[in-house]
Amino acid sequence: MSQGMIRDGKALLKKLEDAGHEAYFVGGYVRDSYLKRGIKDIDIATSALPEQVMELFDSCIPTGLHHGTVTVMIGSVGFEVTTFRKESEYEAHRRPSGVEFIRSLEEDLRRRDFTMNAMAMDRKGRIRDPFGGRKDLEQGILRCVGDPELRFREDALRMLRCIRFASHYDLEVEEATWSGLQGNIRLLQHVAMERVRAELERLVAGDHPYRGLRLIADSRLLRHTKVKLQLPWVHWTVQELPDALASIGGLPNPAHRWMLLAHLMSLSPQSAVEEGGKLTFSGKQIARMSRFLSFSQRLREQLDAMRELDPLSCALIWKENVVTIGSECAQDWLDVFGVVPAALPSTDNGGGRWTIFLERGRMWLQEMPVRKAADLALNGQQLAAHLKREPGPWLGRALMKLTLEAAAGHVPNNRKDLLVFAESLTREWKNDA
Repeated sequence: MSQGMIRDGKALLKKLEDAGHEAYFVGGYVRDSYLKRGIKDIDIATSALPEQVMELFDSCIPTGLHHGTVTVMIGSVGFEVTTFRKESEYEAHRRPSGVEFIRSLEEDLRRRDFTMNAMAMDRKGRIRDPFGGRKDLEQGILRCVGDPELRFREDALRMLRCIRFASHYDLEVEEATWSGLQGNIRLLQHVAMERVRAELERLVAGDHPYRGLRLIADSRLLRHTKVKLQLPWVHWTVQELPDALASIGGLPNPAHRWMLLAHLMSLSPQSAVEEGGKLTFSGKQIARMSRFLSFSQRLREQLDAMRELDPLSCALIWKENVVTIGSECAQDWLDVFGVVPAALPSTDNGGGRWTIFLERGRMWLQEMPVRKAADLALNGQQLAAHLKREPGPWLGRALMKLTLEAAAGHVPNNRKDLLVFAESLTREWKNDA
């Protein structure tokens, strides 16, 4: 976060104060400032009512007036400004049925989830900490504000947030807080799958993902999602977590962490599609995961079929899979298993045989003249015209054959040589429609 944004935030506080209102930075900004960690955004709590906030600032978006929130725009940056409030009874263990605007900062902080998130800071950097958030952070503890049972019953999503915060900040969950979480795990069924997926994504992308995965296993939370997941992860105990999973934090790309997790669950490409859909991952994310698993599965099947390790045959296998499944998934495969080679399964002929793909796969990828049909110096229209045939299903198969041969270096990637090679294969396509 830029210093300019912080200066704008302080100026916003001053303007509210000059108008006779209390105003403080709250939430993640205070927590992460205290820990000297990177700041992503700034939230503000104030005694001013929403309409009073909108009167003071020229550019406002009524983000959530019912809940007292106005987004104040300063340039292109938005600051969420929320009136001090108390919350009434929660509906469906997710959100309050209504709010009451109040004048007390402490009462506003009392409704928050964890002590480290229940601190406020004025524009001069002085922290208001009525529930001991700083002490808990110093001692490495994550603790609910007030009664943990009540906090988790109010909003069941807080259970996943608890695990995410504990893993991301490397904190121990305080005993009563953990007990309250475990006593309410069945309430996760009230949380939309989109919110579950968002929390899991943040957890896996965090600083200590393996710790988070251990806490997920220990809590048994994922057994109680709204849509039942058919993932081995759901039923793993801490003792059953694969050893290679301990290296997940070594993968800098969160997408690769998910690929490692899916691989260690032995998911099929189809299972990845089905379970990814349940978790509301995007179509693009699911397709990439499925291709990665297909690539790995095909390599294993072809490697198992080899009686002896033949580098030339391995190179052809690799390049064929690049062409038929995609170069992105080949790169993903190298990135994942290059960091976590222990995750590679034993083949029927021994696990050490994978080494050749790890050692030479990147070189084979770089030396390929073509990686897909679009890279050919010949298109389908030109091929059909040269062979004097009407386009049909045969044409796609013909282009794939030419791509494979060009990728393997068996024919130069220029139109003349490709057409000559195609002529030699016309008998193979003669009876194709």
